[in-house]
Amino acid sequence: MTVIDRSFPSRHGLWLVLLLALAVGLAFQGNRHLWDPDEGRYTDVAHEMLELDDWLVPRLSAERPHFTKPPITYWAIAASFSAFGKSEWAARLPNALAFALTAMLVFGIAGRLRLVDPVLAAGIWMTMWAPVIASNAVTSDTLLTLFETLAVYGFVVSGILDPDATPRRWGMRLMWLGFGLAFMTKGPPGLLPLAAIVAFVAWRRRPHLKRLFDPAGLAVFAATGLTWYLVLVWRFPGALDYFLVEETVSRIATGQHHRNAGWFGWLAVYLPTFLIGTMPWLAIAAATWWSRRRSGARAAALDPAASRFLLLWFALPLGVFVLSQSRLPFYVLPLFVPVSLALAASLGGSVIGRRAVIAFGLAIVAAVSLKGGGALIHPGEDADRLAVELQGQVDLAAVETIVFVDSPARYGLKHYTGKTVDQAESYRGAIGPGGYVQAETLCHELASGKNHLLVVPTRELGEIEDRLNECPRDLERVGTLRKWTLLRPAN
Repeated sequence: MTVIDRSFPSRHGLWLVLLLALAVGLAFQGNRHLWDPDEGRYTDVAHEMLELDDWLVPRLSAERPHFTKPPITYWAIAASFSAFGKSEWAARLPNALAFALTAMLVFGIAGRLRLVDPVLAAGIWMTMWAPVIASNAVTSDTLLTLFETLAVYGFVVSGILDPDATPRRWGMRLMWLGFGLAFMTKGPPGLLPLAAIVAFVAWRRRPHLKRLFDPAGLAVFAATGLTWYLVLVWRFPGALDYFLVEETVSRIATGQHHRNAGWFGWLAVYLPTFLIGTMPWLAIAAATWWSRRRSGARAAALDPAASRFLLLWFALPLGVFVLSQSRLPFYVLPLFVPVSLALAASLGGSVIGRRAVIAFGLAIVAAVSLKGGGALIHPGEDADRLAVELQGQVDLAAVETIVFVDSPARYGLKHYTGKTVDQAESYRGAIGPGGYVQAETLCHELASGKNHLLVVPTRELGEIEDRLNECPRDLERVGTLRKWTLLRPAN
């Protein structure tokens, strides 16, 4: 007997998956402060959307459009802020819901492939550590995983995997809708599962390859995935070059973003991500394999076509991530979906009886504990703690903008102080690549006449003060904050 009886109605299994995934996804979502840089930057852009009432152009401040990512994640956070208030819980709500919906899609894919118990597959997804941790982080990767999984679900329900089935056009259109939403979440990386789909269909030597590119499906993709880009390119003439060169070619071919570049950087990032992120199920699968080896038992045979598709879905995108020179742990989060299906297939028929309940219970407790434990960690990137320290040094009532000079801005301060956060360079090139619009020079920033609070690296204070002599406003020191010295215009 597997985790559920095969006669157990699938709709009941789906409801069980949804309820458990929501319980895990929503647990402790508001207990941890925002951490810079990513969580601070995403929430900062969402705050600016609401304050400026401009949902088309993502901005770090009124003067700085920010096109590093397409807008779906910003829209989701801003909508959550608007509906539920500006809190950490609201900032993380979109990812919690995406986490739960992805679990439902994993259930659906597993059932359609007929290769694993659907509840087991979804249960593995919702209790593996990587998806759980990612659901509690304000990034685009959990939403991207949802939309990529939706695309694969559309492909699977289209019937192309079944050599005897007539392809369903609505499935193809659902696939392209998923890819359009993925493209609007993170750009070209959202299309990586398409490479696996094309390779699989080509391998099957079926006359369905051209049916993947159904004109109606492509129209759905264009409407959902390209419209925003076309409007931005029309409004901002340099945007096309930025999207193609800075955000695509440079990330793949260069290490200018300083994200684990080099031939072996992928090992340092992705190997521990998969080893730790697949826990506790990787350990359970290894123990099951060892037990079978000792007893001479064999795992249930998998459909060769489904197995090949899972392998392509995992291996082809991973190959791209390995070759790319910009690497972060959550980049591979969508690959934990085929991993969860493969692990469930390897465990099918082995997790039995009361041990199944105990295994899932312990996995859920471990997953929720991971999220609850995050509230006890306060790294230097904790934006709330930094805001408290800053407010202990300076009265922010009259401050309009907190400006970080020659260093990355801590945009999470916006959420806790309500003040605009920006960057400035004491000389051109001090910060390096800074997005679509480069940071202003410090003198130009001060010439605006706003009441700035400058946050200056203490070790570079002397050099920066020499350059400040060329600026139109006199400044005074008002305190220190960790590795920075605080300056503001003199009265």
